[in-house]
Amino acid sequence: MKASGGGGESSSSTIGTSQAALCSKYPISSQWELTLKNGEVVKGEIYCTDPVADVVVLRDPLKDVRMIAASSINASKQMSEASPDAQQKQSVNDNMIHSKRALEEREKRAIRIAQDSLKHLNPKATTKGQAVFDRLLKACKDVSWKGESIIVLDSIQVDPPYAQENCKLLQEGSGKGSLERVQKIVSA
Repeated sequence: MKASGGGGESSSSTIGTSQAALCSKYPISSQWELTLKNGEVVKGEIYCTDPVADVVVLRDPLKDVRMIAASSINASKQMSEASPDAQQKQSVNDNMIHSKRALEEREKRAIRIAQDSLKHLNPKATTKGQAVFDRLLKACKDVSWKGESIIVLDSIQVDPPYAQENCKLLQEGSGKGSLERVQKIVSA
């Protein structure tokens, strides 16, 4: 396998690095004549593209396979289109790329949610304390741990054993309605 490469700036005839652009510019099984920046002319059938490496894999008439960096292509000319069967394969390839992206986004979201959930765990708290914390968190998002005590809205503290009578205002005179609501959630 030969590798052709090169660096430098992209010209208007050079493909960009986006996944969709590379595989739609050079469809699998289509015939191409590629002129490289070093002046070499390469002809052959597109075997596949690698959008991550930004590479076009070309199979020449002698069945040699070459990997060509898309950035090293100075000009390109399509000699013939891919057969309908090859176009169907390309469509499947495009769908796989989009499915892979969707899965990667879902995975990133799941990891982010798991990391956020871990922030709310307190290894020092009892099972009941963690359950009370989770109920309060669902009701009023502004909940945090301070040792084994739960702080709600920066104004109410719930101490172990996490019962209604263990709820108190941090500053007297404010938040009486909030205190009653927190007590109801704790006792539920």
